[in-house]
Amino acid sequence: MKLKLFHIFFSLSVFLLPWQTRYIFHTLSAGEGMSEYGVLSIYVVEILVVLAYLLRGRLQLTPGAEKLLKAVMVTMGAVFFSLALSHVVTVGWFHVLHVLTAFLLFSLVLDERTSLNRLSFLLALGLVGPSLLGVCQVATGSSGASTLLGLATKDVAVQGVAVVETATSRMMRAYGSFPHPNIFGGYVAVALMMLAWSIRSLTSKRLLWLVGSLVVLLSATLTMTFSRSAWFGLLSALVLLVAQMLWIRKMPPSRAVPLMTLGLVSVLITLGIFHNQLLARFNPSLHVEATSIEERASQYTSFNDVYFTSTLVGVGPGGYVFALESLDPGHEAWSYQPIHNTFLLLMAEVGMLGFVLAARVIWLLWKQLRLNRRRAGGVFGTSLLALLFVVGFFDHYLWSLWPGLALSALALGCVARYSFEETKHF
Repeated sequence: MKLKLFHIFFSLSVFLLPWQTRYIFHTLSAGEGMSEYGVLSIYVVEILVVLAYLLRGRLQLTPGAEKLLKAVMVTMGAVFFSLALSHVVTVGWFHVLHVLTAFLLFSLVLDERTSLNRLSFLLALGLVGPSLLGVCQVATGSSGASTLLGLATKDVAVQGVAVVETATSRMMRAYGSFPHPNIFGGYVAVALMMLAWSIRSLTSKRLLWLVGSLVVLLSATLTMTFSRSAWFGLLSALVLLVAQMLWIRKMPPSRAVPLMTLGLVSVLITLGIFHNQLLARFNPSLHVEATSIEERASQYTSFNDVYFTSTLVGVGPGGYVFALESLDPGHEAWSYQPIHNTFLLLMAEVGMLGFVLAARVIWLLWKQLRLNRRRAGGVFGTSLLALLFVVGFFDHYLWSLWPGLALSALALGCVARYSFEETKHF
């Protein structure tokens, strides 16, 4: 009974990961207004993850996975140390609760009994609803609110909503069920890479048709998020995947070629429909893109001001926005944003101590991947890690928000499991 309940809660937590249903306790202000980074809340999915962890019992880990988990626990110690010295304790505690839940999710993925293929299908199937919602958002330019589903009202005419602006029109980007299209794009990109891994073990024609349908839908959805970080991340991962296969002289399974072709055709058709919007995303002379570039550039100039206020232990988890506000008060809440770089944000919030310990975790992962670089697990793990690195270089949500922390935990857990993969064949 206990094992059955575990499977139910864990499967639900992965399937419902894209949905943002939560209970909000309070929202803190930053400057002239309430800040989205001051929202104190607990997500329903977090509760499911905790219940699944409690029901799992003692984890079954390989020696390498156990060493990696201990390294993560040491990093968690540095996060708590940073929190203890933080001036934004309330926000910090809630952020640490999200980090702890992500750690539990990572631990469950590391468990040898967790099926990676099952994880891939659950995540991809969980993105079907958000993908259909995203298509509707792009088509209609609006999206209604739902407390039950964790959705906020959005309209293309409202300032602050993510749009693609051409010389003649404004089009709303696909949010799906997420707070921002970039987060949606990151989830879809990771799901596509995880599906690529699962293709190796597919034998049923019915499953092949299911995966083909998912690839078509998710590929089109990724295009409609207009998330450049997700695009570059997935493209980098696929290029690296092919390059590694050529280097070790391995060919992908024959069933992978038609599925890759389906995905490419889906992307090309979607780009054919939205080619003007695609060109607009790379046109810095347009107002929306010029503003985006200017904001991101200004974030890098203000980074040193925040980082050097507490170099060793940081300003505290979740404290970057409030550190900015204390240094330059009196502006609107939306003007205080985390720097769009996960690595620099992590360094500023948990200091050099926490950053070095987190880098050690990635180094351990990299070492294991290098040991298995001629195996399928090493090839796919390296590619998925590259995807996360590119996304993290251009965005902050992998650390700043619960959806990003959950995605990091799930993806890094899969990278670790891939790195211990014993199968030598593609």
